[in-house]
Amino acid sequence: MQSTKPGAFRALAMAATAMALGGLCALASAQAKDVKIGFVLPLSGGAATIGNQTKVGAEVAVAQINAAGGIKSMGGAKLVPLFADSQSKPDVGVAETERLITRENVAMVVGAYNSGVTFPATELAERYKTPWLVTGAVKDEITERNFKYVFRPNNKATYDAREQLDAIDMLKKETGKGPKTIGLFYEGTDWGRSHSANVKKLAKERGYQISLDESYPPNQSDFSAQLLKIRATKPEALIVVAYTPDHILFTRQFNEAGVYVPYGVHSVGGGSEDPNFYKAVSPKTVENMFVQEDFQIDIMRATKDAASIDADKRFTAAIGYSINAYGGQGVSNVYIVKDALERAGTADREKLRAALAATDITSGPALITGYERIKFDENGQNTFAHGVISQNHGGERRTVWPAANRLAGVTPVWPLPERR
Repeated sequence: MQSTKPGAFRALAMAATAMALGGLCALASAQAKDVKIGFVLPLSGGAATIGNQTKVGAEVAVAQINAAGGIKSMGGAKLVPLFADSQSKPDVGVAETERLITRENVAMVVGAYNSGVTFPATELAERYKTPWLVTGAVKDEITERNFKYVFRPNNKATYDAREQLDAIDMLKKETGKGPKTIGLFYEGTDWGRSHSANVKKLAKERGYQISLDESYPPNQSDFSAQLLKIRATKPEALIVVAYTPDHILFTRQFNEAGVYVPYGVHSVGGGSEDPNFYKAVSPKTVENMFVQEDFQIDIMRATKDAASIDADKRFTAAIGYSINAYGGQGVSNVYIVKDALERAGTADREKLRAALAATDITSGPALITGYERIKFDENGQNTFAHGVISQNHGGERRTVWPAANRLAGVTPVWPLPERR
């Protein structure tokens, strides 16, 4: 029998060690790694209630996903949300975005609700080649800069304005009555300016006259001067763009002044979708007010999606009221992230960007916001995004547009009864 030389033993030992090390490396690479997702939201300041509702919605979705086994294509990797407070300030939002990307090494960023924050922060994310999923911000130009890393599932400002005027046109057609003049009263940052520009363009195309074009600085302490202008210009319909604190004050003073607008106040989301707004004002002061909603509040409970039903229960337990537009967006955003991660199979930013670009969601809790589909165009805009128009009836918001979305027994009040 031939003996084995000492050198052969050493070679065999080295090969065995290499195989063992290789096996350990393979095992380590198979271990699921947590995926850090950054969120830039207004957690303090004028839009804090909205930012915190979005945060709770996101936390609810993260808890659901992690409890269900995490990202299965990544070996059960868990989502780790990192929240940063923009304070509704562009410079703070940009600084926090850079911190999340460069220091926290997040896979992607979700945010930032305020258009004035989202617009510059997404420019920074694009430079760092870090995917950004927009939540809430509607400024058209956010997805009109040929960016490759920015994706928006919700409406852009053009869609919001179009829906408001579509509702006015529909009610005018249904009743044979409607406004000839429209007033614009809006907060003076990116959101308000973008919305007013779109309304003016569409109003001109549809034959409406703009009788008032008035912006105001955010966090104003008194609207008396602007209310005098509204009374003097006598708009037959008034479109309002305001965050929660401003909307509360304006609504109170508008009603105290007894201003009559025959075809109503038409608010474009913002403060008028915030439950805290309705806690702060009497139901009588908002009776018959129209709201452009990002979430069909009066039929959401009809959903049969188990995850959405569970999300509503968790959200209610955490915050004290049922899920709304902002909580719903938080839930939806996280499920969009999950969908992209599952298909990418990695938290690599480039592969995650490619997965987001290929998104096509037609079912599940990502659609809790009411969209039938989420699919991004070449600019990163979900062209299937839409809202509804509700009207406040007896302390409840009831969908009136589109007509097909009205619940049985809902009849729009048009025109409004005169003040007595």
